Amino acid sequence: MVKPGISVHHVMCPTDFSESAASAFAESVRLARWFGARITVLHVIPPALLTAVDMGYLPKSIDIGDAARKTQLDELRRFVDATDHLGVRVESMCREGDPCTEIREATRRTGADLLVMGTHGRAGLEKLVLGSVTEAILTHPPVPVLTLRGPLPARKGLFEKVLCAADGSKWSAATIAFAIELAEEGAEHLTVLSVVEDLPETRAWARGHFAVQEVDAFRDDLERTALAGLQQLIPDEARVSCRIEEHIRFGKADREILSVAAEEHANLIVLGNRGRGAVDRILFGSTARRVVRGATCPVVVVPASHAWPATALARQPSAETIGVSRTFEGGRP
Repeated sequence: MVKPGISVHHVMCPTDFSESAASAFAESVRLARWFGARITVLHVIPPALLTAVDMGYLPKSIDIGDAARKTQLDELRRFVDATDHLGVRVESMCREGDPCTEIREATRRTGADLLVMGTHGRAGLEKLVLGSVTEAILTHPPVPVLTLRGPLPARKGLFEKVLCAADGSKWSAATIAFAIELAEEGAEHLTVLSVVEDLPETRAWARGHFAVQEVDAFRDDLERTALAGLQQLIPDEARVSCRIEEHIRFGKADREILSVAAEEHANLIVLGNRGRGAVDRILFGSTARRVVRGATCPVVVVPASHAWPATALARQPSAETIGVSRTFEGGRP
């Protein structure tokens, strides 16, 4: 089923061959099949060997050699073959360099419009490869990023209960629209949440400077304003196919998002931000990382002002890739 609203054409799935990455690949296949998309499974070989020395790790810049490259390519092929592709077109790509940089560059060059990543990597030193890279990508995501920590239970549609956390500004429109599109595919319920932070009553000095009535009136005004902002971004027609509720909470954004997700038994959290400038991106990146760390369900992080492409991009993997890849159909080379 191809959705005209979201228009996912190409899913990028970075891997470090861990169980978390395997779960991300399985979810990539499910999403790609739903949207009629193709998948690129990307493995990045870091140009440094991490060696344990005393209490820390010292990177030593050495060439890994052709034999090691072949080993990595063979492992990538085994990783791709281990999951049923369900008829989805899957390509494998191996690059060498800084993982975060290479993931961004591969996403740009191939025209991928969705990243699916695990949040935990291999044990020991190797856990640095996937977990920390995922968090770095979330600070300034090039495209929407879906993260998950392990295998997901079977479900009827894409996601049954969706929580969308947005700030009610015009920058949130794309995020809410994305959440609505997902919710319309078999979801029972969509909750749109806005968290108001730094309410004066949370500060010690406010208790001695504001009357209770003033604080309550201020809180009510903030809630009304935030609620009106959310409602303006939700089209009336969207409420026909899915039950949508708006909620306003006060407190730290990540704590409230995780709290509401638990209360609503959400199986997907969608995050959006204003993204006005560098400070906004840093603050949002920090919130996103904390939500991803604490969430028990998948999380989608949508860049500010993201717009889905109207047509599929047909750019092929760069010639700079190492040992490119075969193209697989239905899980067979």
